[in-house]
Formats: sequence, structure tokens, C-alpha cells
Amino acid sequence: MQNQASQHLTPTSQTLHHQVPIQAPQNLQQQQLQQHQLFGHDPSIEVPEDFFLLGCVFAIADYPEQMSDKQLLATWKRVIQTHGGTVDPTLTNRCTHLLCESQLSNMYAQALKERKRCITAHWLSSVLKKKKMVPPHRALHFPLAFPPGGKPCSQHIIAVTGFVDGDRIDLKLMAYLAGAKYTGYLCRSNTILICKAPTGVKYEKAKEWRIPCVNVQWLCDILLGNFEALRQMQHNRYTVFNLQEPFAPNQHLVPNLLDAWRVPLKVSLELQMNMRLPLKPKQNEAVIQPSIKRPRVEDLPTPIKKLPPELTPVVLFTGFEPAQVHQYIKKVYMLGGNIAESAQKCTHVIASKVTRTVKFLTAVSVAKHIVIPEWLEECFKSKKFIEEQSYMLRDAEAEVLFCFSLEESLKRAQAAPLFKGKYFYITPGISPSLHTIKSIVESAGGKLLSKQPSFRTVIEHKQNKSLSEIILIACENDLHLCREYFTRNIDVHNAEFVLTGVLTQTLDYDSYKFT
Repeated sequence: MQNQASQHLTPTSQTLHHQVPIQAPQNLQQQQLQQHQLFGHDPSIEVPEDFFLLGCVFAIADYPEQMSDKQLLATWKRVIQTHGGTVDPTLTNRCTHLLCESQLSNMYAQALKERKRCITAHWLSSVLKKKKMVPPHRALHFPLAFPPGGKPCSQHIIAVTGFVDGDRIDLKLMAYLAGAKYTGYLCRSNTILICKAPTGVKYEKAKEWRIPCVNVQWLCDILLGNFEALRQMQHNRYTVFNLQEPFAPNQHLVPNLLDAWRVPLKVSLELQMNMRLPLKPKQNEAVIQPSIKRPRVEDLPTPIKKLPPELTPVVLFTGFEPAQVHQYIKKVYMLGGNIAESAQKCTHVIASKVTRTVKFLTAVSVAKHIVIPEWLEECFKSKKFIEEQSYMLRDAEAEVLFCFSLEESLKRAQAAPLFKGKYFYITPGISPSLHTIKSIVESAGGKLLSKQPSFRTVIEHKQNKSLSEIILIACENDLHLCREYFTRNIDVHNAEFVLTGVLTQTLDYDSYKFT
């Protein structure tokens, strides 16, 4: 894929190198915006917030993962329609918008020729938050200038500093789309630090380690086709910080994409007349929402029978709607049981199927029983807790998929904790999160090392049987932190060593090694 991407990227790069001037990032952009006003709807039409996509007709192209995920695609359509827009199955004359990931498709070329507004799912997400159809104003709002899977930044390991919340999430997505690795930390292996301001510990360390520090414009330009930026990290365009709009696109890279936004979108009188506003509750009428909280103490029923602590089931629910859990909780309390405060403290798990959630994977190591909801219903009919064996969860599909028996997993876990006497070092970029993995490991008897062990320490623990084993867990983006281990043939595993290991209650040292 990398070679294919480079075949696509090189001609574009050469063209842009000659045609796109590099300029100071913000002042010229602001002048251009003033010179060429952009519009959403016709300003003379008052479009209600609830129907801010009124008059918009979308076609959706080249989102390969989403197009294969029919449920997600249906969600996109429903969201658009809920807010007054419509979705056509393909690009038609009446379409006003093309939702697309890349500029390299026949449908995109046709849409551009017909002056359709070409935008991304990220733009749709942004306008949903604003409840207003505003023109695209961030680089992520525009289709990529390379094919899906193209990786112009495949050689880079990017860290960021000074950005929080949504901006940080956007930067992580931008790095991913460009093919770079993203780390939430900074180390000597990083090749780029993207800064909001030239301050902070990361910035100082990057300077000390001679890691180039750039603004967001560097990554914006690459996404929009200026691949010369890959060789121009020291250019003043990319070393000016504290920008007013750091995520704004270089207007020279997207003039054809902005062209369709120079003409306001008109809404026909018929559409305006047919618009139906939802009835809103009167001021003195409360909107009734179903309660999803645990019942209050005063709402709990009196137990039929008080049980001694050692015979009291401590129940955990996973995979149910909140309203259903609410009813189950009442039944548990009425029977004299308790609700688990956390997965680590449960004796019984009630579930309809095997799921690889943190709750389920944590509970496998500690629960005595994992049963189906019918067990609780039968207990309630019998007015007492009954034996569990006939109601054990059996999920044939999951057990075939992961080659295990849930019943055997529970027996192994109760015989001895899977990770007892083992220490884990988990790299900081792991997915699922470090907090999640920590919970799963500790419930199975393992312990986490807070600092990365040297290769000497790992070897010593491996050779000396009186010392606890150290198991190393990493992800693709963190492999640069494990170079010393690889050069000395020390095994490093991916997260499945823990996740599948706990589910099956086995230690598989072969299947999940990085090679």
C-alpha cells in the first residue's frame, strides 16, 4: 500500500510544488476569506435549528468501512433526515452535497464539475454540534488529496502539545489519516512535535532532542495535498505558533472545493411550507424521561429473606438496556442479594452473550457463575436464589470464534488466578486504555510495573526462577519503545495476550508476539 500511495502522491506533490505558494499562515487566509465570502443557506431564509439541513440533498461515496457497515450508514442517513436533509442512493442532479473521504474518485470528479459541495463526515459531525450548516473551515472538513489508505506520513511518529479535548482528538485523527503513528507522550523516537504554542515541557524536550516543532498547518497542508511540506518543516509557515485558527485550511489548496460555497443554498418555498416543527412541551409540562439510575434506597423493596454474607449473591449486569437493569436490580434486592459495586467484587454475572467488555473480561477471573437472565426470573418466581448450573451462559458462536469453553474458563480461574506471580509492563499507547488493561490484569492476579524495565531486568527475571516473570505488552504505535527488547530476542506481545488470555484463561506465549 505504501508503494501504491507513493505512486499517487508524487505527481500531485510536484504539481503543488510549482503551483501553491507557501505563505504566512493566518493573515493571508483571513484576507482571502474577506475577499471571497462563503455561504451556507441563503441568508434571507431563516432556517430553524432543528432543520438546519433543510434543502440539503446528500450522496455518500468512498467511505469503504462505513459503506460496508450498513448499520452505521443507516445512522448517517437517519441523522441527516432528522435535521431536514435527504439522502440519494447515488449522485443525482438534485444533490447539493457529496459526503466523501478522498478527492480521488469518479464521483468526486463529477460532483466537483457540477459544483456540488464536497465535504467529509467530520464536517457533518461539526455542523451537527453547531446546529447550523456552516461552510467547511477546518482541514478535516475537506476530502483528502490522496486515496484512502495512502500514507504520506508513514515514516513519522507524531506527538502534540498544548491541545485539549476536541482539538487533540482531531489531531489524532489527522495523524492517522496521514499514515503517521501518534503517541500521547514524547520520547526520542518521535519525529515531529505539533505545538499550539512554543512553551511547555514537551516543547523544551523536543528542542533539546532536536525533534522538529511545527504548527498544525504542517499537517493540514499534507492532508490537502502539499506534500512538499514533508521536506519543509523548518519553513516559517510551519514555525509560527499561537495561531488564531490553527486548523484552518490553506485557501490555495482548496479553491475548487470552496467554489460551491460562494453561492448560497436556496430552499424552495414548497420545502419551507412543508416543514413540520415538532411539538414542544409547554412550560408547565415536564418532559418525562425513563430513569436509568440505580433505584434509591427508599425505593428498594423489602427482602423476602435476609441471607448470611457468604450465601448472598453479589450480582453484576452487562449488555442490557438501563431500564431493564433497573428492573433486575429490584428483583435482586427483593431476593436478598446485593449489586456489585465493581466487576472485581461480583459473585454472579448476568449476561445474554459473551462480550469482550472490561466488565465481562474482569468478571471472568473473579465470578463464581456467569448466568443468563432466565436464572434471575426463575429465582424471582421461586422467591429464592436457585442453583445456577442449568442457567449457565452458553454462547456457541463466541466459543467457536475464540476456541474456548466459558465453563472451563471459570473452572480454571477459580482453581488459580491466571496472572498470579506475574508482572506486566504495558506501553503507554496501548488500546484499550492502560486503565482498562490494568483492571483486567489485576483481576486475574497480575501486577503492573509503573516504569519500563531494562532488558537486563527482563532477562534476569526470566533466567532466575525465584523472581516473578515480566510480560511485555505493546501496540504497533509503541514498538519504537521496544527496540532494545527486539534486538535481544525478548518477546513483546500485543493486547490480545491479556484480552483473549483472560477470556480463555490460558497463557498463549506464541500467538500474539510481535515478530
